[in-house]
Amino acid sequence: MDNEHTFALFRDSDPAHGNTPEPPTEGQAGVDPRIAAALRELQQARIRPMSQDEADETLGKLSRIQSVAASLMCDVTETLAATNNEVDPAEVLRRAGKLPGSESKRMAKTAKQLSDMPNVKERFATGDITPNHVNALANAADKVGPDVVDADQTLLEAADEMPPDTFGRHARRWSEKKLIERGLDPLERQRRAREAKLWVEKDTGLGVLMAKLPRHQFEQVRQAVDRHYLHHHRQDSADGRSPDQVRTPKHRLADVVYELLTGRSALSGDIITDQIGIKAKAATQLIVTAPLEVVDGTDPDGQVDIVGVGPVPRRFLQTLSPDTVLAGMIFNRAGRTLWLGRNQRLGNAAQRLAVAIRDGGCFECGEPMHRCELHHMREWHRDQGPTDIDNLVAVCRRHHKWIETNNLIVRRTPNGYQTQPRAGPDPP
Repeated sequence: MDNEHTFALFRDSDPAHGNTPEPPTEGQAGVDPRIAAALRELQQARIRPMSQDEADETLGKLSRIQSVAASLMCDVTETLAATNNEVDPAEVLRRAGKLPGSESKRMAKTAKQLSDMPNVKERFATGDITPNHVNALANAADKVGPDVVDADQTLLEAADEMPPDTFGRHARRWSEKKLIERGLDPLERQRRAREAKLWVEKDTGLGVLMAKLPRHQFEQVRQAVDRHYLHHHRQDSADGRSPDQVRTPKHRLADVVYELLTGRSALSGDIITDQIGIKAKAATQLIVTAPLEVVDGTDPDGQVDIVGVGPVPRRFLQTLSPDTVLAGMIFNRAGRTLWLGRNQRLGNAAQRLAVAIRDGGCFECGEPMHRCELHHMREWHRDQGPTDIDNLVAVCRRHHKWIETNNLIVRRTPNGYQTQPRAGPDPP
């Protein structure tokens, strides 16, 4: 089934083929016949054995069809809401569209935003961007306004080219930069929205702790929790330990939170006196990047970023404590051991800091840098790849294993990183 033919069935016109089907007459009952026809054609499609390239092309076309269908669902609910004020679009999507509650609310919100973003709506209608791309644009529109999002051609081109996860992070950073340009402080907004709650569940008697923190504070908490969690994970993995004594990840995390808050062991109740508990200097680190001109005051409008958090106003530098460690990064070969060649397999501290600033975290899922390892894009053993800064990429442990298990290679592109199958036989 031809992809363009499918879109002609969905839409009123197909400019690329000069085809403009007649729209249904006013007051005509029932579903648009082109939607019904497209559904019949899709139901009759059959998947045959195919090569990797054919599978990639087929999945790409099916993804576009999925986006077109989601766009039409938005159109249906927005049209229905415009003609009947008593209709809840989210409830219609949940009931008739068979979407989960959270997804139906998200799509209803997106549908409302699309009416003020014609350029985004057009890209969505033709399948050029996915629902996840549109959700990211709608979230950005909530912060800076739909007209600002729709008018930024560079942002829309990034949506065309970036994978959804990567673009979601890109759109968030873009919107925060826009807020800072307007004199607004994203961290201050988060600070005002911070909250914590403690309560006891009536049915179980369990105590519940919930907290929302400004992002930079949350990153410090997360690093402390992760460091402590790894200690417990190693304890649970010790040889000879009874399976009944090995905690689940949820149990382990609950014990970590208790111990960091109280300084007492969750298992024995004893005060923690070693170098792991609350007194252990739980190493947390935020990497703040700023050009020298911002630091010395010659460029008051320069960009300041917290790696893994996003752009922050310049005045954030004034909140740093006197014992903050400052490091100058030189982004070339002079005076910095960022190109180690084949002399050393593991990246050094300078390379890790440079990769953190460049990549911000795992290239695949955005996990923070303290959870990441340095991966050789040209592999050390198989490709004789060097330990050079331009051959290293940040990747979390889960996706590092995914790359190795699926025999993938990582390539840097103008819009980030891409993975692709390695040519040749799988490794032993």
